[in-house]
This record gives sequence, structure tokens and C-alpha cells, in this order.
Amino acid sequence: MRALIVCVALAFALAGMAPGFQSGRPPSRLDGLYDANPNHLWNRIHQTFHVRVAGDGSEYGLDTVDPLLWRETRHLLNGPSHEDAVIVLDEFLTARGERLIADPLRRAVFQHDLWTIFDWLASTSEGDKSARTALEHRLARVIRRLALPRRDIDALPDSYVAAVASGAFAANGSQKQPVLPSDLSTAQGPWVNLTVGGLEPLVPQHAAELSRSSFLVLWSVPGGATDTVRYLKTLWDFPAPFVGDEAFQLARDGEVRAKINPAMPEIPDGTRIVLVRKMLLIDDAGLIVPSNLVQSIQLRTFRRPHAFSELRMSRAALFAERSGGLRAVTADEKDFATFSAKGMDPFDRQRGRVPLNVPRVLEGCKNCHHVEFERAIDTVQSLRRILKPWPFVDSRHERSPRWYSQPFAAVEAKRRSHEWGLIEGLWQTQPR
Repeated sequence: MRALIVCVALAFALAGMAPGFQSGRPPSRLDGLYDANPNHLWNRIHQTFHVRVAGDGSEYGLDTVDPLLWRETRHLLNGPSHEDAVIVLDEFLTARGERLIADPLRRAVFQHDLWTIFDWLASTSEGDKSARTALEHRLARVIRRLALPRRDIDALPDSYVAAVASGAFAANGSQKQPVLPSDLSTAQGPWVNLTVGGLEPLVPQHAAELSRSSFLVLWSVPGGATDTVRYLKTLWDFPAPFVGDEAFQLARDGEVRAKINPAMPEIPDGTRIVLVRKMLLIDDAGLIVPSNLVQSIQLRTFRRPHAFSELRMSRAALFAERSGGLRAVTADEKDFATFSAKGMDPFDRQRGRVPLNVPRVLEGCKNCHHVEFERAIDTVQSLRRILKPWPFVDSRHERSPRWYSQPFAAVEAKRRSHEWGLIEGLWQTQPR
């Protein structure tokens, strides 16, 4: 069987194409992400930690941005999945697996993949302590071995710039194809990058759950950057941004939860908000470093009905230098949500061969932002961070560093985390 897999990969290579990804079908185990050979050690590690198999035999997770792991997941922590994880990591450590691929881009993404797994293991202490420890110790060593010099991280491609240059997401008259704004980082463009005072994240839930990434939030009100800043300052100057919400009374001392003042000026129709997620990496000095590798770009347009679109990183496209390494999430695309999920693992909970219920990706955007609310302004989850008493900050006077303030805030937040303290401690006590 293994020989057959290698032959299939070789046949694709001889045909001058990456296996499977040109046909539009989802990638499978026959597709090599990090190397054309599906049986390459790095591919097997990715499959071990990312691929999940449903009761009906369907496979999910290959080349997804985030692994299909939840707070209550027991996969990788017992049985064959744990044994396989230990075996492939030991193989990497024994065979000096970091030497198998020298390409800085592949090394960076592979390191980030495994850092995500480490943080998942370290983020909860619920049971399986010995299994978690066994994997944490091995992953910490592998992550450190994959680290790049800072100069190599700085030289990694800018996914956004490459995606715009590719023309793959330019306006083409079709409503089915998401359009990527080409002027997000243009100095005189219509977008305003929002930050808050100090080194606080503007989207705290994203920053907490996806703490190995930095997030940029950009607004564009119809009329351009000047009108955008004027509207945002109107919100910040509003004398009473919050009022008591009598519908949510807390048991303690009869307190009520605060809500956005209904008199707050509504978001102008046609306003766009973009959330850009970028990868953090660890350099060979053991420091957390921002990168320009985009993991996702989510765009929301305020009109009735609200319009959501999303681009996600594809390792296959990124390594092939195609469309900036991004792919469009289609209207009917289905995937499991791990962000802001309740922690229950649908794979661990499945019974028999019944197919799993997989939700549509873009429906999750609508559900999270409660688009059924009458006022659009009530659906902006990050709004509270740009109202008093938070300091009002925009980057219209600092166009050049506008893409950097939030990445460094993400680095500082990560450095203060429990998971980072754990991995630093392991580096100090383990051989490399």
C-alpha cells in the first residue's frame, strides 16, 4: 500500500502538477503538503495531528488553518492516536527531522502547526496528565529545532501583497467570488487600522483563543479614511456609550449588565470591516516574532442582509506560490468550528457510522455576530474596545507603522501566557 501511495505521488510529480490540488477537490492523504511524497515524515506528522476520521470513514482537517481539537478532546491523549503521535515525534527527534526540509517557508508553517498543538495540550489540565506531558516534552524540542533566524522570518513572503498581486480575488462582476480589497495597506487608502492604548488586543477573544496569531482590525466608512475617523471619533466622544441592560440582571447585589446605548449613532450603510489574522513564529533565540504570513482575512459589509466573506490560508497554495497562499471560502463550504466553540469534540462523541453534521462556515459568522439584531452597531463584537474609557487611537497619522502595533501587542500578550511559560521552562531543562 505504501508503495502504491509513493507511485501515485510520483505520477503527479512527473505530470508537473501538485497532486490533487488542481482539480478543485478537497485534499486527501494522497496529497503531500510539505513534500510531494505523501509518506514524508513532515506529511505524516501533519496527518497525525490534523486529520480526523468520522465514523463513516470521511476524513477532515487536512490543510485546515487550525487543527480539529477542542477543550474536551481526548483524541491524541489515549489509544492508537496517542501512540502514533509519540512514535512520529520520536522519529523526528531521532532522525533529526528538521534537516529534511530547509525551505524557510515550510519550516515556519510547520513550526506554527506544532506550536498550536502544544498550546492546546498546555491550555487545560483536565485528565490525561501523563499523556499530555509526554507530547508536550517532545513537541517543545521539535518546535525549538525548527526555529528560524530572525532575518529568515523577516524575509518570508507577505501573503496579502502576493494575494493582491495574483489577481485571484479581484472584482470580476461575480457575487460568488470574494473580493480582496487591494488597498488595505495603502498609505492614502480608505482604510483605518484601529488600535487601543498600550498593548491591549482589540479583539480579546480572538487574541486569547488564537494566541499564536496577531489580529488587525480595519474600518472603512463610505467616503474614505477621513469620514471613517470622523465616525469613530463620534462614537468615542459619545457622552454615555453604555447603559444598564435590565434584561440581564446579575444575581449578585442586583447588578445589571451593561449594553451599548441605543442612542449610539448607527453604522453607516456600506461600511466595511476587515479582520486580518497573521502568524506569530518563534525564532532561533527563543523569541516570539510577528510575520507577514496571513492565516485568514474576514470581510464584513454592513447592509441588509449583512454580507460576510472569508479567505483562508492553504499550505498547498502557499508553498506553490499560488494566490498568495489564500483560498476563498465558498458560500456552501462546510467545516467544524473550533474558535469560540463549547469545547465538545464531535468526533469523540460520534456513535456508529452516522455521518457527522458539519455546519456551513459563513453561517458561523452570522451566528457569532447575531445579525438578527435590529441595529447593526450591536453586532460588532470589538466595539466596546473603541469606546470610553478605552483610549481612542487610530493610525491615520502613522501610515507606515499601521500594520505593526497590534502584532507587537499580540507578542507581548503571548509572552505573559501560561503556555509560553511552560514551553520556555521545558527549553531550559531539556536537551535540544
